[in-house]
Amino acid sequence: MKIFSNAKPKVLVCVLTGVERHNWINPALSGHLMRMARDTRFDVDYFPVQDCRPVESARNMTVSAARQLNADWLLSFDNDNFLPGQVNPLDIIAAAGEDKHVIGLSYGVGNTEEYKIFPAANHHSTDGAFREVECVGGGVLMVRNTVWQRIKKGPWFRWQHVESETLAPAPGVRGEDGYFCHLVRQHGIKVWTHREMLAGHYRTTDLTGMVCTMSQLGKRIA
Repeated sequence: MKIFSNAKPKVLVCVLTGVERHNWINPALSGHLMRMARDTRFDVDYFPVQDCRPVESARNMTVSAARQLNADWLLSFDNDNFLPGQVNPLDIIAAAGEDKHVIGLSYGVGNTEEYKIFPAANHHSTDGAFREVECVGGGVLMVRNTVWQRIKKGPWFRWQHVESETLAPAPGVRGEDGYFCHLVRQHGIKVWTHREMLAGHYRTTDLTGMVCTMSQLGKRIA
């Protein structure tokens, strides 16, 4: 006799945050947390990862917590990332289907030398609203339990330095989120981003909005 389960998918929502003001949860993200808590499609738990350093440790803690909770999905945010408008981040998980196991949203990144959207649009395969990419950032990251079931032992995130006297940033350095994406792809798990949905990224301004505005201005000037 086949037994049918009406259990809702369990989602652990984690936010990397802290007591100092620059680590506080931004207003848009706080709205997302409220909407997700009311979403009747999912069983949502919340775990703020507070003042855990370095960032690779915080990200590994989110996976460990999701595994201990026996969650179906881990949805993690950096405190300065958010989605536009009244979007519910759980809509992305609901649309993912059974073959999407790692999804990260593109958003603006940069420094004094360059600002850009990462990951950028590329020519990898697409599947509906999703595009396959080599790597995503950790700011808005959705990980299905199949990842830690297949890769049973962490660390899943690790910052890899180029060996040098100073360990200063240099070509060849792989950040903790890049390491994670490389690791899951080695285990046959594809990495996806959303073709239309960009996440915001607050600094003194929203870098995502700034990069998009600069791109539009560049097209008009050209």
